[in-house]
Amino acid sequence: MSKLIVQRVKYIERKQISDYDRDQIEPIAYLNVFKFGDIFYGFKEYDYFRNNDLKSNAWKLGSYMNLQFIPKGHYKGYNSQIVTIIQRAKVVN
Repeated sequence: MSKLIVQRVKYIERKQISDYDRDQIEPIAYLNVFKFGDIFYGFKEYDYFRNNDLKSNAWKLGSYMNLQFIPKGHYKGYNSQIVTIIQRAKVVN
């Protein structure tokens, strides 16, 4: 059983976390960062075909949203903050 969480978060940044791939073999990886109080959540997205057809394109930076997700692990690297990695991010009303 997965632990689904719904939080009202603020979308604060989309950051490219993959290295530049000159040969365009590897996908571009992005970390979408959300903030809830003092907690940071990160949703990783991969652009395999480099067509920018990403779920995060519909989200506006700086906006608040009710986000439904499953927490999975931790990532240290966003402004030396610990970010909780989430999966299955979905905006709900």
